[in-house]
Amino acid sequence: MKTILRAGARSFVCALTLGAAPIAALAQDAPPQAAQPAEQPAELPPLEVTAKSTPKKQAAKASKAKAAPQQAAPQAAAAEDPPEQSRYTGVTNGASPVKDYVATDSAVGTKTNTPLKETPQSISVIGREQIRDQGAQSVQEATRYVPGVFADPYGPDSRGDSTIVRGLSGQYFIDGLRATYGYSQTMAPIEPYALERVEVLRGPSSMLYGQAPTGGIINAASKLPSDLPYTEIGVDYGSFDFKQVRLDSTGALTSDGKWLYRVVGLARDADTQVDHVENDRLMLAPSITYRPTSDTSITAMSHFRDDHSGSTQQFLPAIGTLTPNKHGQRVRHSTFAGEPDDYYDTQSQSGTLLIDHKFSADLKLHHASRYAHTENAYDSSYPAILTPARFSFLAGLGIALDPSNAPFLNADESQVARARTKTNQQTDVFNTDTNLTGTFRTGWASHKVTGGIDYMHYGTDQQNAGTLIDNLVPGQPPFDIYDPRYGRSTFLLSLGGGFVPANDVPMFARPHEAQIQTGLYIQDQIKLGPWTGVFGIRQDWLTAEQAGAPDEKDAATTGRAALMYNFDFGLTPYVSYSTSFAPLPGQPVGDHILATVYGQTLRPAGPLEGEQVEIGFKYQPNGAPFAINAALYELTEENQIVQPDILFDGIQGANVKVRGFEIEALGKVTPELKIIGTYSYTDAIYEKYPELFPYASGIPAFMEGKRVDGIPQHLASLWAIYSVLDGPLRGLSFGGGARYVGSAESNGVEIQLVGPGIPVIGQERKITTPSFTLFDAMVAYETDDWRWQLTAQNLEDKFVVTSCAAYRGDCFIGQARTILTGFTYKF
Repeated sequence: MKTILRAGARSFVCALTLGAAPIAALAQDAPPQAAQPAEQPAELPPLEVTAKSTPKKQAAKASKAKAAPQQAAPQAAAAEDPPEQSRYTGVTNGASPVKDYVATDSAVGTKTNTPLKETPQSISVIGREQIRDQGAQSVQEATRYVPGVFADPYGPDSRGDSTIVRGLSGQYFIDGLRATYGYSQTMAPIEPYALERVEVLRGPSSMLYGQAPTGGIINAASKLPSDLPYTEIGVDYGSFDFKQVRLDSTGALTSDGKWLYRVVGLARDADTQVDHVENDRLMLAPSITYRPTSDTSITAMSHFRDDHSGSTQQFLPAIGTLTPNKHGQRVRHSTFAGEPDDYYDTQSQSGTLLIDHKFSADLKLHHASRYAHTENAYDSSYPAILTPARFSFLAGLGIALDPSNAPFLNADESQVARARTKTNQQTDVFNTDTNLTGTFRTGWASHKVTGGIDYMHYGTDQQNAGTLIDNLVPGQPPFDIYDPRYGRSTFLLSLGGGFVPANDVPMFARPHEAQIQTGLYIQDQIKLGPWTGVFGIRQDWLTAEQAGAPDEKDAATTGRAALMYNFDFGLTPYVSYSTSFAPLPGQPVGDHILATVYGQTLRPAGPLEGEQVEIGFKYQPNGAPFAINAALYELTEENQIVQPDILFDGIQGANVKVRGFEIEALGKVTPELKIIGTYSYTDAIYEKYPELFPYASGIPAFMEGKRVDGIPQHLASLWAIYSVLDGPLRGLSFGGGARYVGSAESNGVEIQLVGPGIPVIGQERKITTPSFTLFDAMVAYETDDWRWQLTAQNLEDKFVVTSCAAYRGDCFIGQARTILTGFTYKF
């Protein structure tokens, strides 16, 4: 399979490289559309071209300008980065490029073109300059230096991104439309090379997006066609035999500049830090923009993905991971507890349409819609840690084990049973958002009112084999995590009872599930002198359908009210209150953790609901290349799903309260030095906890008031880059960063089943994950035509455990030292 993929990658890159040449050549003949400032809408940000031109290139541009006398000369290039969009196209997935790590505007907080310092909510923007400098190969990695974000709660995961925002799971959006639904197999991981920026909106945002959790969302803004011709081709090589080629080409397709194109492509052939787990990817993202006038922009984007991977998460026991076993043994970053032929393969295709039209200076239309189809095939084995609940459950199936060896099979603390999960899933998502924004005055107050409707239809079909247990059949060899001998048993134990052949695992179809959501919203941004107010309300209607079961309907009203004062010297304090409503399609729940075992049909999960109060300030003097932002908040989220044991079912009913503080400072300290500094305090506790099993009382009383699993109270980071601007070393830049992650807790109570429906509460369990600090570094050299870069993550190759689960007894290992180098040719 890998040989085939490698061949496909080579063919794919050759096609992109050859195909880019005529497109780029055509684009070179197009006069730059940026030279029409008279047609630019008054509200749009000023032009910021970030390419440094040689005299030869400047002469070429001047020649083109003379050939097009009806247009003004393009603005002179001023910096070392590639050319960006020369004017904002009206698309609300992003605004001007992020320069020197400091974004000035974003549409993610209001769905309108609003300066960040006038948006009364915590927002951090990671531009592609920062993504490039830090060598991020996933959106999860790109958010490591954002306050309030725990970017690696479960270590590196080749299957998808997992990010904790303000103590709660964050949701991913692409171009303002939600991308993640349920578990990772419902979508392909977001490829950062296809992005212009990543925007982290912290706190509830359901008033605008409907389907948003209380902690916040991460919006990935795609690269869009530009009227300034630019092409780059790059190659990368690094740790774990990482090999990658990439292409980004954009420009005008016609001489009048009305048609623009962009093609972003990538081919990767790579292993991972875990043995036998690959991370291969083919990605192609072509897009085209039509601008018949300066008042209208229509962009059509497509995205094609083919990922071949496995699971880097191994669910290894705490003994031997967090602490050595009795013989002083500890697993390595590379420890693999599955089977070499395990796989996690994803194919995904999507199409997106973005339309913006300005009827007048005071009335604008925006429309975004996307259809995405994802197919995922997953077959993975991993340690089945033997908790007391699992011992008693297996005893009921006739498997006699010595519970004194828990969580292992032997007294030497090295042999484990393994669970096998096999799933085939298809997911289709269509979502759309259309709104109108009008500006007007009432007396001394100016208003910017946005009203819209959005719609989501999510449907999924899944076949799975349930959970099967390996290495427990009498006479078969056990699995040793320190001396792995691969090979499945002839038969696997089914948790439903009996044994099934390992080479012919029966697959069972889950009922077709669909969720449909419709939302209406209206928002008013009011300005009265130095005061700014943002007030909005939204109504959502949700229908959850499952074949063979009655439909479940729900409705919710969410809103936001915020007030901000704008001082002349750049300080803008604010206060806000907002609520959230987040449906959970694709996540089945039961009445208790053994619902499936006792023959009950799981039902679709209900929505999460939450609220937040936040006070904070933003400080960014006009024209200054730096910003300081801080916030103090309290939020609650209700109806969370808890699943103490991954072998059993999840149930709803947990309420979480989070109190926290965040501060960040970023931008240029001197012309040569740019920095990012952050600190976060997050106190997340369970206010309410559901009963896990009928008649098993006492667990909620113990869990309420305990810290939420795996959420560190303290996070801090510092990143700095120094660039040589003059002299013989001009073009050289170097720097690095440090990331501190505080200690985290996981609490639980053991449950043993002494008979059907007869649970017994065991002893309390608590695991503390210690704090750690990791160091990153980079060095680069860049000219007008090419760039070389070397990045290192976890420079000391420190072995860290990011989080553990007290109920299950397993832990997650952090990223090993990862070094990447790359060359990029620009033309």
